[in-house]
Amino acid sequence: MKSVLLLLLATFCMAVGSLRAEKPFEGDTLGSLELGQSAEAVIKVLGKPQSKGRDVEWEAIGEWVQEWHFPKQGLTLAMNSEKKGGAKPILNITAEAPCQLVTSRGIRIGSTEVAVAKAYRDVQNKEEGAAGELFVAGSVYGGVMFHLKAGKVVQIFIGAAAE
Repeated sequence: MKSVLLLLLATFCMAVGSLRAEKPFEGDTLGSLELGQSAEAVIKVLGKPQSKGRDVEWEAIGEWVQEWHFPKQGLTLAMNSEKKGGAKPILNITAEAPCQLVTSRGIRIGSTEVAVAKAYRDVQNKEEGAAGELFVAGSVYGGVMFHLKAGKVVQIFIGAAAE
């Protein structure tokens, strides 16, 4: 009986550990930008976008998505709404040079792969990443992706890159 209980306890602990490992990493920011932030808040922080794409229906999520481009800040924001032309919060964030914003863990464009690994070690997803090319914190289904070239961050993506 004691061995059966120990086996059940071990199985439970393994299952809980597995769930914890699969939990998506959420809540990272880039400067004061964060997923779900309203269009009004974005405009207060960045000003009006230099250009906006057209509303495109993304069937995978059942929403309308519009890209907002801020090339002087090195940012592209995907903004989503339930209906075409509706109010749009941030769906995802893409940063490239010349972006100077920093993640909540201190990583920016130009940071080293070593710095990224140190800052995001606890949420690294090695299965979805590729050493020297892509560091995934959380998951491609919700997290932060650091694209690397020559050992340095060249792009930061926050959000879901896959559905």
